[in-house]
Amino acid sequence: MRTNRRSFINVLIALLPTLCMFYLLIKLFPYTGLGRVIMLPFIFMINAVLIGLTAFLIRKFYSAFYIIILLVVVLLTLRIPVSLYPQEFSPSIPQQINDSIAAINDYDHSLPADLEKPSFNTYRTGAKEKYVVALYKYRYDIPLDGSFHLYNNDSDEDTIWSLEDIPAKLYPHHKLMWQYLENSQK
Repeated sequence: MRTNRRSFINVLIALLPTLCMFYLLIKLFPYTGLGRVIMLPFIFMINAVLIGLTAFLIRKFYSAFYIIILLVVVLLTLRIPVSLYPQEFSPSIPQQINDSIAAINDYDHSLPADLEKPSFNTYRTGAKEKYVVALYKYRYDIPLDGSFHLYNNDSDEDTIWSLEDIPAKLYPHHKLMWQYLENSQK
């Protein structure tokens, strides 16, 4: 009985990284449509079953081996939500992450032409991420008279009146890119 309770507690602890990953995905990539309502419980069940089966099957192993296997499974359960998390109008999360890293790594080759505002449904690979990097690199060249709008949106809420408006009005994962660029002092 005590072993079952301990295994159950270990499973719950092993599910905490999944819940943290859900939080990060919801905060950084909120544009999912109704897909999130379906996929989050589905992903949670997959991860719970995977961790539960792993804990059940390996509980007879030595503790060091048990911890290593459980660690590998927990890392796998962090990858599953990233891969399956839906995006309504954007590429998959791994693709967006790759595009963000590529755009940041290509900072020195960013051109003012990259400031051409991508439309919301642009299909150019990494266009939005290149746009954010160019926006950061050429931020001092942006007119602050209200004529510049982020993401090709002509609404008043996307109008730029000061440099502080830019990071505040970026999409969540683009804010993270902006913060990285600020912290790396590019």
